[in-house]
Amino acid sequence: MDERSREPIDPRRISDQPALRSSTGTIWIVAGGLFLVVIAGVLAAVIFSGGPAIGYAITTIIVAGALYLVLLISRFAIRPGRIRLWAMAGSMIAMALVAIIGLVLCVGAASAGV
Repeated sequence: MDERSREPIDPRRISDQPALRSSTGTIWIVAGGLFLVVIAGVLAAVIFSGGPAIGYAITTIIVAGALYLVLLISRFAIRPGRIRLWAMAGSMIAMALVAIIGLVLCVGAASAGV
């Protein structure tokens, strides 16, 4: 038994939250799917408006979709437990980072007229 398993659970610590400790992973699938729908909707508006940011928007949607696929694969390919939940959380965080970077690039391209 490792040292961390003997520590008392502190609900104020991020790593002790049920979504990272004992969840089935469904919450990550739902949250990731909703996030993907929202970001794809925003980026679809960028694509349909035309302009220089289309390439960044398409790339961002593709990468975010691939990260959601990683989240889904993690849910079904990794044994239940903390490793699976941390992999799913990491995938969701990566989706958020990609979305932020992609949106910043879209805004920059649109404002610069590149």
